[in-house]
Amino acid sequence: MYDLAFRKRGFMIKDGLKYAVIGSGSSANAYIFEYNDFSIIIDNGFSCKKCMDRALSLGFDTSKVKYIFLTHNHSDHFKGIEVLSRKLKAPVVVHEKLNLNRKLKGHLYKRLNILPGQIYEEDNIKFQAFETSHDADFSISYHFELGGVVFTIISDTGIVSHEMLNLASRSDVLFLEANYNEEMLFNGPYEPWLKDRISSELGHLSNRAAMQFLNEAGDKEGSRIKEVYFCHLSSTNNTEEVLKRDINDYLIWNGQWVICPKGEPVACN
Repeated sequence: MYDLAFRKRGFMIKDGLKYAVIGSGSSANAYIFEYNDFSIIIDNGFSCKKCMDRALSLGFDTSKVKYIFLTHNHSDHFKGIEVLSRKLKAPVVVHEKLNLNRKLKGHLYKRLNILPGQIYEEDNIKFQAFETSHDADFSISYHFELGGVVFTIISDTGIVSHEMLNLASRSDVLFLEANYNEEMLFNGPYEPWLKDRISSELGHLSNRAAMQFLNEAGDKEGSRIKEVYFCHLSSTNNTEEVLKRDINDYLIWNGQWVICPKGEPVACN
């Protein structure tokens, strides 16, 4: 049921559309989406070379990348953005108010400023950003349509909002953070201040919080969620086996899901 090559009745992927998790977890995060000759990358915490090598191994042509979308400036999402944008000559889509001067070692190829809540159309993609609750300046994530399929990425947020629920319920494919198991975090090796940071409203979503969110989003009238990828698992405070147990204990939503192994590429279709 949870094989990565699954296909769902009533959910047809258009020819020319494919997407993948280049990597997800505590160390580095990146996603890639491609429709015919148009492609985007969201975040890049890897080196430029590793990101491009992984994309190639997953069957993507990085010469098609037209834009790189940034969610926030923590290194596991931002570290490789600068070099990648110059290498691919791809503009970086970023929150208008986010100051990157202290983070940049050189310069981006080009910067495109956006604001949350506004709908943008660029080439083959229609998208909007929404605010997340994280301890990074002007942290956002994205809801977008590409090749007739609607995607939402909800990660790096300590709490969820009504906007997130509405956007998720209107998505075909959801990438949802399940960062930590509460018992593993609170009984684990981290210092108290770090445990407080992770579990705070400016931290990350626990497995249980992710299940509660998915149950609610999936139960909304007209919800169209078909496919969910649980991502951004903590290296210390979560495992695939523990997450599977929490899914069995707390998930009511009845749809197709996949756990993204820590740090590993996942071909999503």
